[in-house]
Amino acid sequence: MIATVSLAQDGGPVSLGVGTQKVLTVPGIQRVAVGDPAIADVRTIGNNQLLIIGSAEGKTTLLVWKTSGQRISYLISVRKQDPNEIISEIKKLLGDVEGVNVRMVGDRIYLDGQAYTQADADRIEQVVGLYTNVKSFVKIAPNAKKLVAQNLNAAFQKAGLKNVQANVVGSTIFLEGSVESQQDLQKAELITKAIGEKVENLLVVGIKRMILSEVQFVEIRRQSTDRFGIKYPLDISGNAQVRVNITKDLFPGTFGQGAMAATGLGNAQLNVGFQMNDGYGRLLAQPKLVCASGEQAEFLAGGEVPIPLITNNSFAVEFKPYGVILKLRPTADRNGNIQTEITAEVSEVDLSVAVTLGGGASIPGFRVRKVKTNVTVRHGETIVLSGVFAHDEQKSVSKVPGLGHIPIIGELFKNRAFDSNKRELVVFVTPRIVNPDSDKIRSIIDDVKSRYKQARGEVTFGIFD
Repeated sequence: MIATVSLAQDGGPVSLGVGTQKVLTVPGIQRVAVGDPAIADVRTIGNNQLLIIGSAEGKTTLLVWKTSGQRISYLISVRKQDPNEIISEIKKLLGDVEGVNVRMVGDRIYLDGQAYTQADADRIEQVVGLYTNVKSFVKIAPNAKKLVAQNLNAAFQKAGLKNVQANVVGSTIFLEGSVESQQDLQKAELITKAIGEKVENLLVVGIKRMILSEVQFVEIRRQSTDRFGIKYPLDISGNAQVRVNITKDLFPGTFGQGAMAATGLGNAQLNVGFQMNDGYGRLLAQPKLVCASGEQAEFLAGGEVPIPLITNNSFAVEFKPYGVILKLRPTADRNGNIQTEITAEVSEVDLSVAVTLGGGASIPGFRVRKVKTNVTVRHGETIVLSGVFAHDEQKSVSKVPGLGHIPIIGELFKNRAFDSNKRELVVFVTPRIVNPDSDKIRSIIDDVKSRYKQARGEVTFGIFD
C-alpha cells in the first residue's frame, strides 16, 4: 500500500464584496472545498481557474488540491463592498486635500499623512466615519496653525481690523485685540469662517486703549579750536614797476647814460597763535504724545526747507522737514505689554554740502542722525533707542622750510592747529497705558494750566516792571 502526502501551502487572502465575483487562477486543480458555502460560492472553470462569488459578509477558508498532491489554503474575506471601490470612493470624497495617502494593508484600509489645515482634518474624520473598516492615522502638520494665523492676520489688515491679532497657543488659535463696533466683530467672524478654521474669539468691543509716550531727545555737542605757534609770511603778493631811461650824447665816442627805478607794493600775513577756543551746546526736546493703541503719532520741532524739483517740462518745489522728528505706533495687548514701532530723527541744515544750480540758487544738504526700531516693553518701562557718539579730530602743522625742521629752535618757526568736534545723541521713550481719568494725564493737564497762568501774569501790566 502506497500513502500519499499532501504538501500544504498558504495562498494568501482574497477580498471581495457581497455580490461580486473574482477569478482565481490555480494550475492543475483536482478538487476544492469551502469552509462556509453561505459566505462564498466557489466553482471550477476548467482545470486552471476558480470562480469565487461573494454571498454574504464574513470570512471563510478555501482549500484547493492540485494534481501534484499539493494543497493550497486561501482566506476569503467578503465585505458589503469591494475594497477597491471603497478606496476609489474615499479619494473622491477627499477631493483636493493634499498630503493624505489611502492604502490597503491586509483586509483593512488606512489613511496616513499630514493635514495642512483644521478644515482638512475635519473632512478626513467625517469621511472615515462613513466606513467601519477604515482607520485614519492622519495628523495635522506642525506649522499648519502658524500658516493659518498668518493668513488670518493678513486678511484682518486688509479688512481694516488693525487691532485684531490671531495668535497660536499650543494647538489652538486665539483672536485677541479689540474692535470698535458689533459690525467689525461680525466682519472678523466672517473672515474666520471663510478661511475654515476653528478659533477661540477673545475680541473686545469698545473704545481703544490710549497710550501716552513720553520721549526725550538729548544731544550734547562740544567743539574746540586750538592754535599754537607762529605762522610766518611765506607768500608775498603785490605789484612791481620797472622804468629804464637811455640818453644819447651828442658827441660821438662817448657812452650813453641810463637810469632804472623799481617801485612796488607787497603785503603778507604774520600770525602769532596762542589761543584755545571751546564751545558747548545742548539740545533737549521732551514731546509727550497720546494716541490710540495701534494708531500712529507724529511730532516735528524744526522747520521745512524748500527744495526745487526741475525737469525738462516742469518745475515744482518740495519742502523737506528738518529738526526733531518722531513717528511712533504703540500697540498694547491684554497683559500690559506695549509693542512700539519708532522712527526718531534729529537733522539740521548743512550748507557745507550745498549744491548750486545754474541760476545761482543753492540747495543745502542735511546732517542727520536717525534710528528706527520695533521693541516691546511693559507699562512704564523706558526704551533707550540710541546712544550714538561721534568724535572728529583734525590736526594741521605749518612750517618754515628748513628752519622748521631744526630741533628745539624749529618750534619758533612752526604753527599747529587742532580742531575737535564731539556729538552725542540719546533718545528715551517711555510708553504708558492711560485713560482720561489717570493720574498721569491729570498731572500733565495741571502742569500746562499752571504754566499758562504764569505766562499770563508775566505779560500783563505790572507796577514793578
